[in-house]
Amino acid sequence: MSESPNDSAQPSDKNSEDVPMPLTAHLTELRTRLVRSLAGIVIVFMAAFYCELEFDQPLLAIFRKPLDDRNIPLHFLELTEPFFTYLRIGLYAALFLTFPYVLGQLWLFIRPALYSREQKAVWPFVLLSYPLFVGGGLFGYFVVLPFGYDFFLGFKNEVTLPTLSMASYLSLTIHLLFAFGFVFEMPTVTFILTRLGIIDADWLRNNRKYSLVVIFIGAAILTPPDVFTQTLMAGPLIILYEISIWVARFSGSNTSAKEPAKSAV
Repeated sequence: MSESPNDSAQPSDKNSEDVPMPLTAHLTELRTRLVRSLAGIVIVFMAAFYCELEFDQPLLAIFRKPLDDRNIPLHFLELTEPFFTYLRIGLYAALFLTFPYVLGQLWLFIRPALYSREQKAVWPFVLLSYPLFVGGGLFGYFVVLPFGYDFFLGFKNEVTLPTLSMASYLSLTIHLLFAFGFVFEMPTVTFILTRLGIIDADWLRNNRKYSLVVIFIGAAILTPPDVFTQTLMAGPLIILYEISIWVARFSGSNTSAKEPAKSAV
């Protein structure tokens, strides 16, 4: 029995191996991915917490370095503060180090439900999100923290001496590093939205003035309430926005080039 032209011309955007699964199978798969992700986080958390207790706080020393360079010690104001600070450091280290593994588990769960066009739009996020996040964190650690903490510690004099607690200092430092890590994801998010046809380079270019307002509002929310730190975040965000326009132009041109030409009627 020959195939009709209409049947042969019908495109199939789904994977050839896509087979409908019952709800119980989806729930079982979700449970498997969650258990594996949590197991990875717990293992790394226990290792990081053990290292903090047994090897003279190597992870805390990384966060403490901007203060060590200025000979400013950390203090704890409550009896339980060091213990819970080490717990938080272990948790942050586990989330940071296992992020690629957890993202991979998430990708393995959602990939069968995506069309091929959606898979091509999402896979760059899976590959590039972690390097960009690390790059943003490193920028915050080596550029923003030294300048920002110099600004804050510049108010020190013979009358006002800094007494920094472990918990508050760690919270501020982690907050800044994670904030810069997330904002460096802007080009990857732009690539995904462009490939999905939600935005394009012209839309980004035409809305640049509104985006600048949103950038400074976002920087004010993500950073401490001072103009200096907000500017240190808004500056890279503006640069990343301009890079995102080029990313949108490149990914948009590739998408349009791959679309088949419509036949004349």
